[in-house]
Amino acid sequence: MPLEFRVLGPLEVYASGERVRIGGARQQKLLALLLLTRDHEVSVARLIEMLWRDPPASARQQLHNAIGALRRSLGDADAEVRLIRSETGYRLELPASALDTHRFLSAVRDAKKSEEAGDPARASELLQRALDLWRGDAYSGLDGNAIRSAAANLDEKRLGCVEDLLAFRLRCGESASLVGELSQLVAEHPLRESLRGTLMLALHRSGRQADALAVYEEVRRLLADELGLDPGQRLREIHLAVLSGTADVPAESVDFGTVDRRKGFGRSYLPHDTTSFSGRAIELVALVEGTKHVLPTALVISAIDGMGGVGKTTLAIHLAHQVASDYPDGQYFIDLRGFSPGVDPVSPEQALGMLLLDSGVAPELVPADVDRRSALWRSHMAGQRALLVLDNAVDAEQVTPLLPGTAGVLVVVTSRRKLTALEGATPLSLDVMTEEDGVSLFTAVVGADRTKGEPEAVRAAVELCGRLPLAIKIAAARLKGRATWKVADLIDRLNTQKRRSLFLEADGKSVMAVLRVSYRYLSKEHQLFFLLLSLHPGADFDVHAAAALGGLDIDEAASTLETLFDDNLLKQNVFGRYHFHDLVGDCAAQLLAEVDVEQEQRAALHRVLDYYLHVVHTWCEHLDPGIYRDVPQIDHTPTEVLEVDSYEEAISALNAEFANVTAAAFFAAQHGWHRHAWQLVCVLHPMLKLRNFGGKAHALYASAAEAARSAGDEFGESISLQGLAAACRVRRNVDEAAGHLSRALEQMRRVGNADREAHQTVDLGNLMYRAERLLEARDHYTTAEKLLAGSDDNRLRSAVVNNLGVISRECGEHEQALDHFRTALAMPGHSLRDRLITEVAIGVTLHHRRDHPAALHMFEHVLSQSVKDGFGYGKAAALTGMSAVSRQLGDLAAAVDHGRQGLKAAREFGFRELEFEALACLGEVFLALGDLERADQVVAEVREMSGRYRSRHYEARALEGLAHLSLARGDRETAAHQWRQAVATYPEGLVHITYACAHLASLDDPRTTCFRCERASVR
Repeated sequence: MPLEFRVLGPLEVYASGERVRIGGARQQKLLALLLLTRDHEVSVARLIEMLWRDPPASARQQLHNAIGALRRSLGDADAEVRLIRSETGYRLELPASALDTHRFLSAVRDAKKSEEAGDPARASELLQRALDLWRGDAYSGLDGNAIRSAAANLDEKRLGCVEDLLAFRLRCGESASLVGELSQLVAEHPLRESLRGTLMLALHRSGRQADALAVYEEVRRLLADELGLDPGQRLREIHLAVLSGTADVPAESVDFGTVDRRKGFGRSYLPHDTTSFSGRAIELVALVEGTKHVLPTALVISAIDGMGGVGKTTLAIHLAHQVASDYPDGQYFIDLRGFSPGVDPVSPEQALGMLLLDSGVAPELVPADVDRRSALWRSHMAGQRALLVLDNAVDAEQVTPLLPGTAGVLVVVTSRRKLTALEGATPLSLDVMTEEDGVSLFTAVVGADRTKGEPEAVRAAVELCGRLPLAIKIAAARLKGRATWKVADLIDRLNTQKRRSLFLEADGKSVMAVLRVSYRYLSKEHQLFFLLLSLHPGADFDVHAAAALGGLDIDEAASTLETLFDDNLLKQNVFGRYHFHDLVGDCAAQLLAEVDVEQEQRAALHRVLDYYLHVVHTWCEHLDPGIYRDVPQIDHTPTEVLEVDSYEEAISALNAEFANVTAAAFFAAQHGWHRHAWQLVCVLHPMLKLRNFGGKAHALYASAAEAARSAGDEFGESISLQGLAAACRVRRNVDEAAGHLSRALEQMRRVGNADREAHQTVDLGNLMYRAERLLEARDHYTTAEKLLAGSDDNRLRSAVVNNLGVISRECGEHEQALDHFRTALAMPGHSLRDRLITEVAIGVTLHHRRDHPAALHMFEHVLSQSVKDGFGYGKAAALTGMSAVSRQLGDLAAAVDHGRQGLKAAREFGFRELEFEALACLGEVFLALGDLERADQVVAEVREMSGRYRSRHYEARALEGLAHLSLARGDRETAAHQWRQAVATYPEGLVHITYACAHLASLDDPRTTCFRCERASVR
């Protein structure tokens, strides 16, 4: 007894022709929501959110009761209809044919096929059959944002179907008989230009040219008065045809734009549409129209700009949901973080990497550089009907590499800047809301029950907020959080802060004016604290930093912060952390410039810079020792700081404050606080090292070195240059890094600090090692070993011994290498991460010595410990090692899995050499699997990267891979040439040369294998 669900009208359920009674309104709404998400799980929290505007405490139990009642109503009549409970939510499974929406859309699609096959009669019949399924408005009688949105979408498709059928009948020769139907539809939808156009053609072909022209003139005036727009291109063309008497030719082919074009499951990454979206009808019309009136070969780009808080992102997401069905091949969303507090903007390279992965590109096939990622993205999107929302862009330069190259994709960009350099974009500058839209937004936030009977007060509140969405939401949220207030009480609150006359000045309807009034009614102490907070150099602050700025104790600072938060002068997106909205910060800065508190400003800045210097030094003591191990020089020791007792807590605290500390360091350098500038950067060295000296590390150390030089502090300049060299090394600027280290060593020798000199000598050895100059590296390590003789710095001494072991391993001296590593492990003073690094080196050596089971055991141990400790390098290195070992042990599935995980970890943490190694390992695994095409792609990526990053080692490794591929294809001559190239390319002394030589020595023997292609003989 199959069930049939009807939603094209009031919600109805039938079983074998008999109507099934569905209980009350809530049960019907629940069924509608489950039908909307057919075959997809919906969480309990989401269902509650959609079922209740203000959920009661018993909402979860009521939901379970409604589910039970719905199950009983549906019964067990249809085995194909199942309401399934999971750990987190519910899923309604049913065949598509059970829904009248499916039958409607199928009939429309079949009509299109019939029209294309030259059977207009059948096409008309199918369109009429589709319309006959409708019994009224979709989901009639049910409310809720999700249901209203779905209903609007279906009603739009219905109207499109009607348009298509009428246009079809017009093409088939009907005209006079259509005028009545079209006139009624135009009256119901006066702004729908396609209906107007069809009516004009029908009137003209019925001999009523004057009436046709009157229809055009009516819509022209209506569009101008209502929306400030001219008629669209198609309607203008029909108007000209009527005027010229050429409108008797057959109408254009039916536009099946409302048909569901989905050919497969499209990827959708759009955020949820906001439940409080209101207004913006004119802007939405302009944006939708902008997607249509372009050349068919042009890329469609809508660029929304406007001030912070005006609702750019909200509008873009709402637009995306409105048009998503027109772009069935995927809907992509990415926050470019151009103006996000506390984080750097997303680079085009990072954004393209995320987009390619989201679109289904395998991780090992994502190129490393931005140009090739951009080319792959354009190729991937060619021919697709897709939607791409690029939110919060910093400028056109950030956006341009992300743009697809062909028509069919709608790109929506939002930014606080006008993107005039974005070629081909249709701009939309978002202004404040209309009064009607502002009232709707205010009501949506507060709730209709709270605004009943006070329409004039609501309008007054909206006007006092300057009709800016941000200000409206702030005011409405304050009202919502005070259950005893009425809207009139909110008006009184605003008026008492300086009377309404201030809001009615020429520019008095801005948020700035409102904030100035709020400021003036703070107490004197709170006013000063508010102004001093605006001096904070970072994006947000906690109570400890605020206390340092204000010179207050923690309790007093916390109380004042809460007062400011309650007055909507501060925001709090994360518990315990406060920040200014941009407009509030601007207002506070302007007010600060108007008052005479210069002495208080300088004292506040001194205190907060001392605070960050103190806490960073304290927290970094739980991390690996850095380049600056002395207690920093400060004048104001904070009375209370966030205490951390472990490595994990230290990392958490440093991550939370990282952006603030770097901003404070730059601020100090730019404003002459030289001692703070270089010390802040150098005490942060352990954290910068954990981040692989990425982001702004190079600029930070360069700024620190200049600050120390300006202060005449040779020690500070020397260690700042040491940090700068580390940042240069990561950027592959070997010569620049060597120059900085040489200068640092000269200065440190003059200072006379032998331990720091040894540390810098080790860094120089590391640099030479990474530059693949092994003999020079060995010399520097030997020098450092002598400098450290008798030193109690066992950690550095063990690092030197460890590094000498790595060089021995690279030269093929495996037993000597293992001796070095075991000696290093035996030395006292190891941290867990030191030990893990050495154990990785032992695992690699065991693997190269062909003791694969022991190597695998070591890598598994390192992986377990690294995951527990959050040690990114250990995780990436262990996974990559496990991939190589698994390949030689014959477990190729595990080798692919470990290799991909290792590649992901290496890229996540920015370990370039491990990225090389992971890709090279994956290439060897795909070769072993016989997937020569995939192996070729991965090896080509290794070779391209090795050239870009000037790695002779991995260029030769790639040549080895190409040689194996040539041999697998039977091309021994090319293989021999490529192995000879590999031998000539490898850095001097590397044992890897012998692998290529083994093949060259017996190229004609198919049994010949090397370390790259052999299967292990387990010992």
